[in-house]
Amino acid sequence: MSSSSDVYAELALPVQKRPRVNRHHVHSITLFDIAQYFHLPIKEASKALKIGVSALKGKCRKYGIPRWPHRKIKSLDSLIRDLEYVLKTEDAHQEEWLQRKDAAAIKALTEQKRLLESEKETIQQKPALELRAETKVFRQLVFKRKHHAKIAGKD
Repeated sequence: MSSSSDVYAELALPVQKRPRVNRHHVHSITLFDIAQYFHLPIKEASKALKIGVSALKGKCRKYGIPRWPHRKIKSLDSLIRDLEYVLKTEDAHQEEWLQRKDAAAIKALTEQKRLLESEKETIQQKPALELRAETKVFRQLVFKRKHHAKIAGKD
């Protein structure tokens, strides 16, 4: 009769440990290296950089980045895409007289798009910066409009 420790030894699966990342590799990662992955979620960025999420967060804190900027950049991309869609729709479906009437609105939307693109570039260079108050208000208006359109579509 075998002892209980022999049974557990037979049932235990071999543990495969991942090798630790070379500390020199982690220390060699610069802000420029990290910034190339701001458009990705932090897990994907850490895999691409071949370091753990905790190590990446530590590097970010070292460089003054309190939160990973992926969602902020994704939000700006979404707003820019929405504006591009609206501008294309306005251009393609309106008659000439209506386009002249709405020229000021189209100009305002084009300027808003330019500001969002500029803000996205700034965030990519300095991810610790907050979004501008105007951008937050604009984002909220877009969310409300989409929500109301979604509700109206259900009726």
